[in-house]
Amino acid sequence: MDTLLDPALAQTRVMFGMAEAEFAQRVHWRASAETFRAIDNTLREAAAHPEVFIDEQMLRGDAVELAVRAAAADLAIRLNVAEATVRSQGHIASTLRERMPVLWSLFTEGEVSTQNAREAASLVLELPAALWGAFDTQLTDVAGTMTPSRFRAKAYALREKLHATSRAARHEVATRQRRVFTQLERDGMGWVHAYLSAEKISRVNAQLDGSAFDLYREPDETRTMAQLRTDVFADLLIGDAQHSRVSVALTVPALSLLGRSDEPALLEGVGPIDLDTARVLMGDAPSLTRLLTNPVTGGVLQLDPTQYRTTTALKRWLRVQHATCDFPGCGRRSINCDLDHTTAWASGGLTTAQNLVPRCRKHHTLKHQTKWQVEKPRGSDRAVWTSPTGNLREADPPPF
Repeated sequence: MDTLLDPALAQTRVMFGMAEAEFAQRVHWRASAETFRAIDNTLREAAAHPEVFIDEQMLRGDAVELAVRAAAADLAIRLNVAEATVRSQGHIASTLRERMPVLWSLFTEGEVSTQNAREAASLVLELPAALWGAFDTQLTDVAGTMTPSRFRAKAYALREKLHATSRAARHEVATRQRRVFTQLERDGMGWVHAYLSAEKISRVNAQLDGSAFDLYREPDETRTMAQLRTDVFADLLIGDAQHSRVSVALTVPALSLLGRSDEPALLEGVGPIDLDTARVLMGDAPSLTRLLTNPVTGGVLQLDPTQYRTTTALKRWLRVQHATCDFPGCGRRSINCDLDHTTAWASGGLTTAQNLVPRCRKHHTLKHQTKWQVEKPRGSDRAVWTSPTGNLREADPPPF
C-alpha cells in the first residue's frame, strides 16, 4: 500500500484535509458566481418584462426601475440577504460579463475568489471601454493566485497606470461620495463610519491624538489612549448634552424603574440599554419622552404629559414598537420611515396603532405601485408580505 494513501498516517490525513478545503473553497466561489449570474438574469428579465411585477394600469415611464426594485426585493427575501446585496451581486455579474469576460469565466469555474471578482468589478467601472481588455488580461494572470489584500493593491496600481483621468479630477468626483453611517453592535455598543478625504482623515487623527495625549498626561488619568481618543471623538460630536435639542423615546418597564426587575429599557433607534444608562438619560435629558410600560402586557401605562399631542404621541409609540421598516430584512430606522395604513384608509382601514406601521419610502412605494401586497391577518401581530411571484413572508419580529 502506498504510504501516502495510508489514512493511519497523520501526513495522509493532513493532505486529505487540505485537499478537501481547497475543493470546498472552489465550490463556494463557483456557487457565488452562479448566484450572481442568476440574480443578474432575473433583474434583466424584470427590466425587459415589467408587467410581471407591475399591473398594466401602472405601467409608465418609471415602470422598468420599479419592476427591477420589486424583483430585487423578491430575491432578497428568498435569499435572506439585503436588497442592496442583491443589487450589488447582480451588478458584479453584469459588469464582469460585459467588461472582463476572461476573469468572469475563471470566477464561474471557481478559480477566482469572490473577493477578487468583486474588487475587479468595482475598479473596471472607472475605466473607459477602450481599457477593459487590457485590465482584464493583466489582472486575470494574478486574480486566481493572490490574496484579496495583495490583489487589491495590484488592481489599484494597474488602474492608476491605465486611467486617463487625472488623480485630481477623480478625487473631486470621489469627494462627492462622502458620507457617514452608523452600525449598532452587541452590548450597547456600535460603530461610526465616515468616508471622507485622506487629508481630512489625517487632520481628524491629529486632533484626536493631540487632545487624547493631553488628557493621558494628567496624573489621575486611568483611561488608555484608545479609550481617550474615542471619548474625545464623542465629546466633539455631541457637545454639551444639557443643551442638546435632540429628542428620543425611552421605554422603561415599570418594575425595572422601581428596582424590582432587571428587564432592560428600550432606547428609540438603538434597542435594549442597561437600566443605569436609562436612569441617567431620564435624569439629564429634558427633551426625553418617558414611556412607562405594563410589566405583563408591555403596553403603555403613561405618556409624558409635557410631550402630549395625539398624533405626535401615536407616531412616537409606533416608532418605539417598530424599530425599523416592517418589510422583511429592511433595516431603515422607523424614524426615517412613512407611517403607512396596512389596510388602506380608502378600504376602511383605521388610523390606529394596530393598522399603522412604519414603512420606508421604497417599500411604501412598492406596496402601492407594484404587485407586492401586504395584509395583517386577524389576530396576528405582524403583517404578511406577498411578492409578485407569490412568495409569502411575514414581517420580521422586533429585534428586542
